[in-house]
Amino acid sequence: MGFSDCGIAEADAIDEDEYPLDEWLSRGCQADMHYMERNVAMRRDPRLLVDGARSVISLVLAYKPDCQIESKAKIAQYAYGEDYHERLKRMMYQLIAKIKYKYPDFEGRPFVDTAPISDRHWAVRAGLGWIGRNTLFVHPYYGSFCFLGEIVTISEIENTKLKIEDSGKGCGDCRLCVEACPNNAITVSKSGVPMLDARRCTSYNTIENRDDALPEELDTRGYAFGCDICQLVCPYNGQSPTSYHLDDERKTQLERLAGADEATFRRFAKHSALNRIKYPQWCRNLRKASEPRGGDRKTET
Repeated sequence: MGFSDCGIAEADAIDEDEYPLDEWLSRGCQADMHYMERNVAMRRDPRLLVDGARSVISLVLAYKPDCQIESKAKIAQYAYGEDYHERLKRMMYQLIAKIKYKYPDFEGRPFVDTAPISDRHWAVRAGLGWIGRNTLFVHPYYGSFCFLGEIVTISEIENTKLKIEDSGKGCGDCRLCVEACPNNAITVSKSGVPMLDARRCTSYNTIENRDDALPEELDTRGYAFGCDICQLVCPYNGQSPTSYHLDDERKTQLERLAGADEATFRRFAKHSALNRIKYPQWCRNLRKASEPRGGDRKTET
């Protein structure tokens, strides 16, 4: 179907030590993403999402582009191409159809960041990689430039597991992402699990934050949609292969968005990840991106 990798995990509950969601919420790290406060139990246990679930098929689609846009208004690379929700969902339905052709009794529900299920943790459970210090899922070959999706099924399928600590992989002592974040958004839980404070994160603020103005102290380093800073410094991403060709026409369209009127922006964003924001937010983000770069900040953990 075109996926980069896949794995399978048993559908059971994820505990607080593995996924410190309660602590993350109690700290207020969700900012205004109040939907994260709902269905907490379901986020931990796919059996509450799909009745009778026995297996979670985790799918990876790498998206590292072969070039970056040249613009004063930077855009996170995951938004260069087609909206990943549409692309992955289409691919997963095709995969389900192929499986059902061979196994007619197979039933599965696809999820792409649109339901209360933790993509990162199920990719780890399936042995595909680990959660990096930047809180993102890291694949040992493709790095963190990966889209994730799941097919939750009532079928019992042999699991795939990889013990990162036994494979020589993982972040080790590397702290490049922590040190590179200009807003000190990367922290840790009480048990040492990587944790992101959305209130400080450029990606959260340029996408999820609906206020008329962004926080005065926020340093976006020129990003007007999302942020890739913690990913660009990651050694795994530095050595990972490119997986997406950004053609000249698309590149030009992206670079011209900084000067686009509302109709042009809405037309381009319709089938792009940029459809997550409205034109007034885009203009707000552009104003912030044009501000002088902030000074170096002391790293916190």
